[in-house]
Amino acid sequence: MKKLILFLISTGIIQNVANSQGCLPDGITFSTQTEIDNFQTNYPGCTEIEGDVLIFGDNITNLQGLSVLTAVDGDFDIGTGNYGNPNLTNLSGLENLMVIGGDLYISNNHSLASLNSLNVSSIGNGLVIMENISLTDLHGLDNINYIPGYFLISENSQLETLEGLNNLTSTGNDFRIFTNDILHDLAALYNLTSIGGKLWISWNDSLTNLNGLDNINSNSINNLEIYENHSLSTCEVQSICEYLANPNGNIDIHDNDYGCMSQSEIEDACAVGISNTISNNDFIIYPNPAKTEISLDNNDSFTKCEIFNQYGKMVLQQTYPTNKIDISKLNQGIYFIELSSNKTKTRQKLIIN
Repeated sequence: MKKLILFLISTGIIQNVANSQGCLPDGITFSTQTEIDNFQTNYPGCTEIEGDVLIFGDNITNLQGLSVLTAVDGDFDIGTGNYGNPNLTNLSGLENLMVIGGDLYISNNHSLASLNSLNVSSIGNGLVIMENISLTDLHGLDNINYIPGYFLISENSQLETLEGLNNLTSTGNDFRIFTNDILHDLAALYNLTSIGGKLWISWNDSLTNLNGLDNINSNSINNLEIYENHSLSTCEVQSICEYLANPNGNIDIHDNDYGCMSQSEIEDACAVGISNTISNNDFIIYPNPAKTEISLDNNDSFTKCEIFNQYGKMVLQQTYPTNKIDISKLNQGIYFIELSSNKTKTRQKLIIN
């Protein structure tokens, strides 16, 4: 009898292990609430779906039937670019889902007000949050710190803040935020230090500044697009200033608010801290752009020459007049030369390449 009991126990353990193996290598599509409710019955022991998961349907109201899932090896799509889940209000049932091997795509869920039930800590490719018109923040993505693929937050008309992305440190591809009508700040992105592609901020009509993007390494940006953000007047955060000083690709800046209407406006604003008691630009710098040395030509009796970097920090000073100025120790970028006397100051832009 004892041997029989041990045999039954051991076979039960083996059966449980077998039942907990991955399933559905070709993935699965859920288009009705019944299919979600019956998942655990139809696929007993399945906690890891080996293929893609697609969820869309007019009568889907909850995801509780998927509560056993811990991993999806492929893409995990809650809604698509054309079809969504109009009656899904939250993501309860996904609390145990920790790993997504492909994209996480949440789109066209018009009643979805919260992502709070998400507990995902690992995404294998991109993140797309698009056309969820009731979503107000991104809490639920709090455990994600790296997105290997693209990043897209778009057309979420009630999204006020990016809170929930506070732990995101890097992405591996394009970083795009556009057409979020009442998004008023990007402050939650303060830990973001690297992106692997284009930085694209467009059509966010309530966005007033780019604070939160300060810490991105400008060398990780390969193209910069900032346009049609009609309230955006403050763009001179450090990452943007550094990129404009030494661009790594294309630049497209237009139709924002005054102060951020063009590349030249931002470059001027990047010179924060330089005296604004400036007379007309009445001296000549040559050559400009320059590499190692410049000469100054003017008809006034200035006594001092100072060179400031794009953040307003003085990096070189010498008594004027002088014939030539050695700039060979300065890095490539945008600078401002200021000549001053007891009564006046004048300033011009210098580019070192």
